[in-house]
Amino acid sequence: MEIFTEAKSTFYKALEEIINRAHENGTISQKEIYDILTKYNCNFPVIEDRIFARNHSYQKNIYVLKPHENKTYRLRINTKIEPYVTNLEIMWLKLIMSSRYANLFLDSSTIEKIKKLKTPNVLPIDMNIIVPKNYSKILLREDIKILTPKLRIISKSILEKRILRYTYTSRNRQVFKDTIGIPVKIQYSLKDDMFYAIFYSPLHKTFAKCIIQNIDEIKPEEGNFDREQILKEYEIYLKNAKSKQPIIIEVMNTRNALEKAFCMFSSFEKSARYLKEKNRHEIRIYYYNFEEAEIISRILYLGKNVVVTEPQHIRENIISRVKEALKAYYNNYIV
Repeated sequence: MEIFTEAKSTFYKALEEIINRAHENGTISQKEIYDILTKYNCNFPVIEDRIFARNHSYQKNIYVLKPHENKTYRLRINTKIEPYVTNLEIMWLKLIMSSRYANLFLDSSTIEKIKKLKTPNVLPIDMNIIVPKNYSKILLREDIKILTPKLRIISKSILEKRILRYTYTSRNRQVFKDTIGIPVKIQYSLKDDMFYAIFYSPLHKTFAKCIIQNIDEIKPEEGNFDREQILKEYEIYLKNAKSKQPIIIEVMNTRNALEKAFCMFSSFEKSARYLKEKNRHEIRIYYYNFEEAEIISRILYLGKNVVVTEPQHIRENIISRVKEALKAYYNNYIV
């Protein structure tokens, strides 16, 4: 029956929820059934007829419910549907096991269970054909065995509301030794394949974004603080730091520029529309003032397939950077 095809049928999920709710509560009302069908966009007359056994051809009816009283129904067989893993989900689980970060977020017993899952009768994805190109040329990716304890102590400190003392080396190699900070959140950059930690400094009353692999000598520090208050201060900090005007770029859909643009700005709030008269896509990028230099570098990475239309100071910055690059190139390679 096509309606139960794996990874295709929303009706299966709707019927699973109907059966499990009826099993859990003993009965299920007609309204609850309609609400579930609507939730999964399955509220079509033909499907309702099959569930309530109203179809003239009895082979097309689904005999899982029987009328009870006051527009309620009970299960004909009093059992629930246990969750199961589809072939598509197995393929996905096998794929993520190839990630170097699998051990960061899954314990060893879970990883072993996934490895024992029966592989579908399809060719697996060969991860060796996927060649990463966006990783930072300045910072090499840290060994996962070194990164793991740092991530775990930061995440544990967030959960347990602990203060941390650490030494941090910035991108320009400036060292901040014995820094005290309260971890607020952990972020991941798809572009650089790196983890970042947001710290609040009780001393300077401000926030800093640190590359986790550049954090050393990290350890818990004694001290009390109101985490909820710090999170409120963080939201106020972000609100005040938000740029009043988005950066607007027009992307020509050539050489995969559009896909690259969405990938490069995947971590930013944005909106997009198609400009039919120009045959271009307009992307509005909303950002914080402290992210301006990062956005400019990503725009430059996209090259001539992207035009910045607003704001003017960003246009002037990029034009100046391009002129400097051309001048350096001309001076170095003049014949």
